[in-house]
Amino acid sequence: MENNKKEQLEALKVLADFQNKMISNAEILIEELTTVKKEDTNDLLKSVTDSLNWEIGVLNGTLSLINEESEKLSKEDINSAVTILADALRTQDDKNIAEALEQELLPMLKKVRDVVAEFNN
Repeated sequence: MENNKKEQLEALKVLADFQNKMISNAEILIEELTTVKKEDTNDLLKSVTDSLNWEIGVLNGTLSLINEESEKLSKEDINSAVTILADALRTQDDKNIAEALEQELLPMLKKVRDVVAEFNN
């Protein structure tokens, strides 16, 4: 059990180090989707969604530690944000995708950043 907790703490450190880059990329993506798309905007979108999949995997493996004393992150809230983004991605409409990123995913990413930062102090 102690080994599992050590692995979870290591995973949270990696996630904390990664989170600011993920948030920055999401913000850049929102900007590009709502103004003028760049040549690499679709690549950035793929990178953000791939990174999100990785992040969900880390969160699935660490939520028990994160929420050990009290619920700091809700799996349902995370799943809701991801589902809304997935629905927007299916529309292939830049405005819908940007809206889902800005209103659902970005707040969730920032909350994750703040929560995992508590484990790295």
